[in-house]
Amino acid sequence: HYHNVSIVNVTLTERCLSTGSDDGEFSLMSKFAKHMAQIYGMDSVIINQFMYSIKTTDGKFRNGHLQKMETKERWMYSKYQLEESYEVRHNVIFWFFNRVGVLALSLAAFFLVTSVTALIVRELTSAGVMVMFPMFALLRAWGVPGANDRVLEVSYPWVGRARRAVNRARIHPFEHYIWANLAKLALMYTLYESSQVAWSAMLYSKSTPANLPLWIFGNSMIYEYFNMIFVRSALSAYFYPRMTLLYFLGYHTYFYSVPYGFFDVGLIPWVLLMIHTMIFTVIALEIPASSRGAVSIESPREVFAKLSWPEWSANIPAQWTLFLPLNSRYIPIHDRNVNLNANQAQGGTATMGEQVDGTVRGGGEEDDTDATRDNLS
Repeated sequence: HYHNVSIVNVTLTERCLSTGSDDGEFSLMSKFAKHMAQIYGMDSVIINQFMYSIKTTDGKFRNGHLQKMETKERWMYSKYQLEESYEVRHNVIFWFFNRVGVLALSLAAFFLVTSVTALIVRELTSAGVMVMFPMFALLRAWGVPGANDRVLEVSYPWVGRARRAVNRARIHPFEHYIWANLAKLALMYTLYESSQVAWSAMLYSKSTPANLPLWIFGNSMIYEYFNMIFVRSALSAYFYPRMTLLYFLGYHTYFYSVPYGFFDVGLIPWVLLMIHTMIFTVIALEIPASSRGAVSIESPREVFAKLSWPEWSANIPAQWTLFLPLNSRYIPIHDRNVNLNANQAQGGTATMGEQVDGTVRGGGEEDDTDATRDNLS
């Protein structure tokens, strides 16, 4: 006893864990499990053995704290978690309300994790390019040919537009604009890292394998980058986010349903399923959409969020537009229904309308086949 806490050192051999005793014989299944243990480990099994087997003298669950001497990892569990898990399995009403709570918490986790990831990805895309200007200046100082800032201005038009405006107004040098964006990028990324710590304590407060929240946030960033780069057709915009939500909810439902499970191993099928989803999105949805002209240089996205006021198409949209639902769709010119417009032309043009490429714009009502080629974001 130390500080009135019982310390018990338990040493288990691998044969004991696999067969049930130090003298046990390996069966075909136990041999297979022994080899699989190299992948999923023994930690989850041992922790569950302690949680459910070590009880008080009257048979009730108790609090516990475990430490693995080899890696110095620590795990804590509460008797309230174990009692809640027992009630879920033996009380239908408690099970129902527990499922509702798990679903609500999983949806909250999805919103927080994916939203902050989308914001930082947009920030890295827009302001992160400013890192290239000091790098190009260093390359020019070393005499590397072709390191011209004009390349960056053409590749990132919002930067080129800002540079021309700065040079024209001459209120401040362009370097001020660069360093201001880099300062904003550093602050936003610091806030992103801080949100991981705060939300990990809130959403993943119980004992978990080492770096589990970091893996979840890292996976979400990869999925968001894929969404930004490859998800451009209407079918992809309908399919990919829903599959991402489905797999996210599936993993987190498992996470919130058991006191301590194979959380690290559960990441493997989650990642593999998302890889399958991404491959299917590109091969079955994006390539056909590009072939039929629904996605092209003129319209890089088939569906998008259209604002009620005009904005320059090469500008970076405001961050709050991330949360707008998609409300507009580009239709290739060969797929448009021109019969309605032909009938309108015989009986007179639409009131207060401007006819462009066989579509009616600017009137009190907009044709359902409007290609929305204004590319407003």
